[in-house]
Parts: sequence; C-alpha cells; structure tokens
Amino acid sequence: MDLNKIDFEKKGLNSLVGKLESDIMDSLWKKEKATCREIFDLVKKKNDVAYTTITVTTDRMHSKGILTRKILKGKGGLIYIYSPKYSREELSEEISDKFLSFLKNTFGSSSVAYLRKQLK
Repeated sequence: MDLNKIDFEKKGLNSLVGKLESDIMDSLWKKEKATCREIFDLVKKKNDVAYTTITVTTDRMHSKGILTRKILKGKGGLIYIYSPKYSREELSEEISDKFLSFLKNTFGSSSVAYLRKQLK
C-alpha cells in the first residue's frame, strides 16, 4: 500500500483505498476466499457496479499486492479465486510499521517518541 495516498479525512481502510476496494476487502475478510462472481454478489448490495468492474478491480488489487489469486481450470475457462493477502490485523500492523518508518526517516526519532507520548 502506498502511504503517499493516505486520506486523513477518511477513516479505516477507506483512508487508503476507495470505497469499492474497501468493500471487497471487507467481503473477503468475512468469507476468506471467493470468486469474482461471489464477490460481486456480496458487494453489489452496497455498490451499484457491474460485474466487469469487480473483475477489473480485483485484478488491480492483486497487482497492488493486496489480494492473492489462485487460478483453477473450469468448464468455461479459468476461474480466479481471490483471498486477502493480509488479515485485517496484519494489514493494520503493516501500515503502522510503514507509517512509523516514514515518520522516523523523515522527521527523526523525536517524532516517534512524540507519538509514543501522545498514545499514553
């Protein structure tokens, strides 16, 4: 995930990715793995999107390293099964680590010390 794109005005995963990607991640965290059709069926309730939008978005999320993908051969061709690369907790830790490294490398150790003080 690119920390240069954090939107501090938004909360949770929406601060890093768009609403659709956030909804896809929430669906996969609940289900653990799913095909694009299954993701579409879960996400279409909250988002007015086409099935093709889900397939393109999940492919992009795989390219970004957010999702893992397993490819199976089916009757109609290839079937892609997506899973989150990180659990919700692991993603939170990964982002926190990157953010703390960014603070330390950009502003020095005093910024991390200040953050610790503020969290007490």
